[in-house]
Amino acid sequence: MLVQAKPLEELLHRIFIGVGSNDHEARIVAHHLVDSCLVGHDSHGVIRTLPYVKAVKKGEMHANVRPQTLFENDTMFVLDGGHGFGQVAALEATNRAIAKAEKSGLAMYTLRHSGHCGRLGAWAELAAGAGQATIYFANSVRPGGAQIAPFGGSDRRLNVGPISLGMPVKGADPIVLDISTASVAMGKVRLARNQGTKLREACIIDANGDLTDDPFALDGPPPGALLPFGGHKGYGLCVFTDLFAGILTGAGADYRGEATGWYPINNVMAIHINVSMLGDLDAFSREVLDYASWVKDSPPQNADQPVRLPGDVESENRRLRSERGIEIDKTTLDQVLEAARMTETPPSFIEAVRATA
Repeated sequence: MLVQAKPLEELLHRIFIGVGSNDHEARIVAHHLVDSCLVGHDSHGVIRTLPYVKAVKKGEMHANVRPQTLFENDTMFVLDGGHGFGQVAALEATNRAIAKAEKSGLAMYTLRHSGHCGRLGAWAELAAGAGQATIYFANSVRPGGAQIAPFGGSDRRLNVGPISLGMPVKGADPIVLDISTASVAMGKVRLARNQGTKLREACIIDANGDLTDDPFALDGPPPGALLPFGGHKGYGLCVFTDLFAGILTGAGADYRGEATGWYPINNVMAIHINVSMLGDLDAFSREVLDYASWVKDSPPQNADQPVRLPGDVESENRRLRSERGIEIDKTTLDQVLEAARMTETPPSFIEAVRATA
């Protein structure tokens, strides 16, 4: 069903207030989840609502926790998220890094022990709005929590390792790459289960060692494993998400042991570059736009599929879904409504969403 963003965001805001968040925190998390749906990253959108609520109720994530600063100088800082909502920690970290890079030209931070930070590309977009290029590596470590098989291997050893890269373009949408180093993000596996569809390709090694596109084969029982994207190349990038976002941050990359069922904790390493300190931002942006135009002018292999740059699809989705609404499958909507019941959210907020369908 199609629903409008504003009443959906208000419903999520009330749900997170119901689980214990203050108004400010609930606004940040609700906005981020709905915005992820608007840009087409449904895997990081409202489908996360029920898992977040359950994680807070089980004590795996905590409401109203601000990250603690463990180290800071003019260009670097280290944060501990204290298992609070990751969107809150990531927003604070991004804003602080923007301020440092604005002054010093460069900023680098690590964030560890944070709740799920959501769509990494959102933070790259925020920094791009301040004229900064960015590099993000993240991992999600917990005992028994590996999801990806190493290149040439057959069982789970690695995390799904998201990476995001952002480039500002003055007066235009930024160029933002936001990917998982798995062949398909875990959120998209969950989404396929909810929608009753197969994955776009056979990218899971099932318990028998066979490739399959069945999203249920990943968890089994017995469990299977995701493949990294791009063979040994994606595998290499995945390894560095654990090295940079896991071991370098102090959070580690130890996936040994039995699965705990705990909601994943995120760790992030980020670098911000103030483009204006490398040259004139206007001239820089003109060159980027000229380059982008040249790349996208390549004759498409399929006439109905023009060449795009990273971030183009998200920008197109935002414009389209802001006008038409967000498509939510029945299973995902039922899960959001379950979260509303668990948090005693007033029925009027649910009815406001249904009224826009």
